[in-house]
Amino acid sequence: MNDLYTLDFELLRSNDITSLGKLKESVTKIGFLKLKNLPISKSIIETTFKEYKTFFSKSINEKNKVNMKFTNSNRGWGESKSEQVNSNYMPDLKEMYDSGPVLNFSHKFKNLPYYAKNIWPNDMPELRKISENFYSNCSEIGLLILKKIAKSLNYSENYFSDKFDLPMALLRCNYYHAKPFLTQKNEFGIAPHTDYGCLTLLFTQSDNGLEIKQPNGKWLKVQAKKDEIIVNFGDMLELWSNKKIKATLHKVNGTKNSRYSIPFFFNPRHDTLIGKDKNNRDIFAGDYLAYKYDTTYRHKMN
Repeated sequence: MNDLYTLDFELLRSNDITSLGKLKESVTKIGFLKLKNLPISKSIIETTFKEYKTFFSKSINEKNKVNMKFTNSNRGWGESKSEQVNSNYMPDLKEMYDSGPVLNFSHKFKNLPYYAKNIWPNDMPELRKISENFYSNCSEIGLLILKKIAKSLNYSENYFSDKFDLPMALLRCNYYHAKPFLTQKNEFGIAPHTDYGCLTLLFTQSDNGLEIKQPNGKWLKVQAKKDEIIVNFGDMLELWSNKKIKATLHKVNGTKNSRYSIPFFFNPRHDTLIGKDKNNRDIFAGDYLAYKYDTTYRHKMN
């Protein structure tokens, strides 16, 4: 394999047969694809990146005012090495800023960890507005992809998407400092891992350092053009589909220039039944996600 399939969003929307066939192959055999012709403008993407870059340029003292470890949540800023996606490797060498769905203050789910309250810097009111708008745009894209995945697998089109009326979604911006030569073999921007959620949309602006592991054991470098995003599928969707859908191992290496990426992690409502464990007990999406949060965010491990 030399590259991923690049699918046209509008052709998928119109149920183009060739596109659905490539989608099925991508989800069942590859675990990744690229998507173009998106229903989100270039200016919105550029503005969102610009706003996050402004935040990351602040001093440590300023960023600490919204540090997620002080609220024991996964909302706000995470310093470098605050996340460890694979316990066999060093913590990940990236800063990040996380936000999730906005719930009404009186909502009955507001105290659940995966619906935690968002945290925003007081001196950047536009960051909240821009992030919430971007979150909404990503949700639209995610829902369409889920519907077409279901259709390509001969499920009812709403098989997955019906469970996303109150998603446990997470919008993040990653900031990787310039580090062309990692000092240890087990040190990465993000260590080898599979995403633990359902669906990830990845927006990039430059060399992203992303590599995916192929069935032959070799690593394939993945790069998206300016008008494309990278889409991959996680453990939860693999489990939910009874392993028809493939979650693929991937990693982020160091590069000579600092860089940013915006992943959107799209997950169903917390009470979605996604499968059974080895003892035939029900696995619910919220319990699964909470466990993963507790074992990857380092401030929640303590």
